[in-house]
Amino acid sequence: MGVFSAWTRRKFMKSVAAGAGAAAGLQLPGRLSWGAQSVPPGKKLFNDVELTYFQDSNWLHAPLWLSEHLMNEAGVGIKGRENYDGGDAVAKILPQLLSRNPRFDWVQFPSLFFGAFAETGQLEPLDDYFAQYEGSDAYLDWVMPAYREFYTKWAGKTYGVMLDGDIHILHYRKSFFENAELQSKYSKRFQTNLEVPKTWPDFLNVTQFMTEELGSQGIYGTSMVVNPPNFGWGFWMDIAASAGVNYFDENMNPVINQGKAAESLDMYREIIKFGPPGAEAMDIGTTIQRWQSGSDVMSVWWIDLAEFTVQQQGMERAEDQGAAVVPGWVHDDGEVVHRAISLWCRTASIPANLPQDIKDAAFYFIYRMSHPDYSDRIVADPYCGSDPFGASHYTDAAAQMYIEPNPQRGTNDIYPTNDGIFQTFGRARNHLDAGLANVEVGYPQFFWEGAPEYADALGRNISKAISGELTSQQALDEAAEEWVQIAQKLGLDKQKAQYRNFIDGARSLGYKI
Repeated sequence: MGVFSAWTRRKFMKSVAAGAGAAAGLQLPGRLSWGAQSVPPGKKLFNDVELTYFQDSNWLHAPLWLSEHLMNEAGVGIKGRENYDGGDAVAKILPQLLSRNPRFDWVQFPSLFFGAFAETGQLEPLDDYFAQYEGSDAYLDWVMPAYREFYTKWAGKTYGVMLDGDIHILHYRKSFFENAELQSKYSKRFQTNLEVPKTWPDFLNVTQFMTEELGSQGIYGTSMVVNPPNFGWGFWMDIAASAGVNYFDENMNPVINQGKAAESLDMYREIIKFGPPGAEAMDIGTTIQRWQSGSDVMSVWWIDLAEFTVQQQGMERAEDQGAAVVPGWVHDDGEVVHRAISLWCRTASIPANLPQDIKDAAFYFIYRMSHPDYSDRIVADPYCGSDPFGASHYTDAAAQMYIEPNPQRGTNDIYPTNDGIFQTFGRARNHLDAGLANVEVGYPQFFWEGAPEYADALGRNISKAISGELTSQQALDEAAEEWVQIAQKLGLDKQKAQYRNFIDGARSLGYKI
């Protein structure tokens, strides 16, 4: 079974149902000095505090439209924001955390950097804040454990509030799989039915077949993200993790080059070989453009690919989108094991070096924004940038929100429309079903100090394998050697202690490491 044992769908759905039920009865937070406070409080808890925050530029605008709601509800809103490129998170955020006078009151950042920021000791611990609010235990249970355990907790304490639950899923064009002529040709060639692939060998077969049948029309089987390398590694990890490949062992020895790692990279290379021109250096933006134009039959991508391409497609093409669990590998016991990486994600935190009244107000804002009372609508809004991360985000009621306007906001220059994302409930329900299936088999990204360096080393060497400069085994051996050097540079004992957060989080979910 590799790194993770099977976390059964029944167990997962049971936890989701429990979380959804708890969410329905949540009492929302307020801040008083004498015990738990529910919200709405019936009075302003803060003296019209206006906050400034940092966010990566792709996350869009939810805090802005929530500002008026939370100012009316509790006396806390938004004064201003600063956008930064997500890849510059450490350079932009770390100096402010270390400053005695940070210029933001709360910060949203890619969860890839969570451990690096928590390790500074300059994020405000949030457990005492949660403890002052009625229903906070129910809220914490409502946050899906695949995100809560890895991207909000550090060394036994909570330092973050979840805002975005990224996950990879398999997107596909239904019409190609339903085409009778293609079905007949595929069946004759492979002696099996043409179906949405469940395994990586099947994915390769479908990719090759579609490219060879449709390439003359400018349509290819798939486009896999390779560049930038610090993202491309994650798409390979969907393949590798499902084969049982992990990052390190418990002693911080790299195992990225062991087991079926090279075989998984060979598979990645073969898939890319049947991609469109430029497939060996395919970037994120081009994969989006190709999907929007209908040039690819399949795409392993983040869940929101289908969401933000709807507006660029006609009704027919938008409804032709389907979604499923990413492919996996058949293991020795005959089970197909799937792993979908939760790459990127977003966490909100508060600097420790702020006046207490500002920290109180900032916590209220990010907690309330994360809460299902608001986030149910936020994750279904095309002008937010958040994907589901809580139990109620996957319900039928949530699916309905994807096809109707968001009552939290109107329209303006930065969010000029408000008419939902999908056209039909069925398309929204399929979208969420696929997301849920992939969260169920979600595989965490690395998120401790040094994560950008590990990502760069792995992705850069994978790119060398794809270009033919190195064999798959050579590339992974090179990456492993660089990882050893990175761990030693950062302090091996310190890295081991930080990696323990990964191990503890995984084991708390019943995963075997």
